[in-house]
Amino acid sequence: MWLLRWLPSVLLLLPWLVAPMQPSGAARIRDLASPTSFRLLDWETLHLAQDGGALLHGLTHAPDAPPSDADLLRAYFAPGADRGTLRPQAETALQDEVAQAYLDGGLESQQPLPTPGLFPPVLVSLTPPPNVLVISPRSAIRVDSSAVLQAMDPAAQERLEASADSTGVSSLVAPIGGIATYPSMVLEDDSAERVLGSVAHEWLHQYLIFYPLGAGYWSSQETREINETTAEMIGSEVGAGVALRLGLGIPGAPQASPPSSRRQAFDFTAFMRETRGHTDELLAVGRVDEAEAYMRARRDELQQHGYPIRKLNQAYFALYGSYGNGFAASPSNPIPDLLRSLRSNSSSLGDFVVRVRGITTVDQLRDAAARASQTALPA
Repeated sequence: MWLLRWLPSVLLLLPWLVAPMQPSGAARIRDLASPTSFRLLDWETLHLAQDGGALLHGLTHAPDAPPSDADLLRAYFAPGADRGTLRPQAETALQDEVAQAYLDGGLESQQPLPTPGLFPPVLVSLTPPPNVLVISPRSAIRVDSSAVLQAMDPAAQERLEASADSTGVSSLVAPIGGIATYPSMVLEDDSAERVLGSVAHEWLHQYLIFYPLGAGYWSSQETREINETTAEMIGSEVGAGVALRLGLGIPGAPQASPPSSRRQAFDFTAFMRETRGHTDELLAVGRVDEAEAYMRARRDELQQHGYPIRKLNQAYFALYGSYGNGFAASPSNPIPDLLRSLRSNSSSLGDFVVRVRGITTVDQLRDAAARASQTALPA
């Protein structure tokens, strides 16, 4: 019983804890980050011990998503709610609803271990997640290593980045919306759909760690981007579906004040995609200094448009560009369209996850999407 309680934690966290030790030069970065490091294993051990009963229940029982979940979550996400009091019940409801959605989507018979529900069971802690230090080479946009940090003010972030950059890399300290610890850390948010999507997103990372797409997360930027884009796409699908089914939208909510005409005329996503594309072109021909000067100028322009991005560099694009549908992704990245094609030609969510979990390269993804397209039944 002790082994069952702790084994999922060890299996899930091990790649995340040891992977940053792989790239050359990472030891120096870890030394720099050590004074402000966030003790992931300590946090996870504490919270998993607190959730031991939920873990055991999840390993031995199918999820129970009672009708009262909708009322509970509506109360939790209501403006002015006493979330501190409601949080434990809300976490249980989120766990059960997301687990049920994945099972209804066809993952019931596609588990790493034969348990009555999902494996690993969905466990979540609603909390302000820590920051992350991301390291990219200057000559290319990719995540070479990362370190999870305690919350830091901008001055401390910039001091750490300056020290890291002195080793010849590009660095960024940034907040994250969640992290696939076990239980997963998910940022507390006013939107039920976003929180549900984050719970589903982080659980899929945990599930995939038992298959090539998750086990190879740190092996290449391609694998990382396929993994993150898959989790973002399916997390959004599951989150939106559960929110709709439970009626967690807020019909008739007042709209935000309309932005200024200047802000309306500015297309942030198009601007960032253009910036990423030109930066890629400069780096591809070795014009690193020019690429960095260009990104600094574009950051200044963003600030004039009301987007206070503190730092725009290779590490920024490496972090946020891992989400292939996101604003920071490369315009030439084929991963989002290939994943959408594979999803649309899969018979269910579970069928899609089973197809994608063994994929680690764009070539494999392209072949899988082509095969799925050829074998899909006509509508």
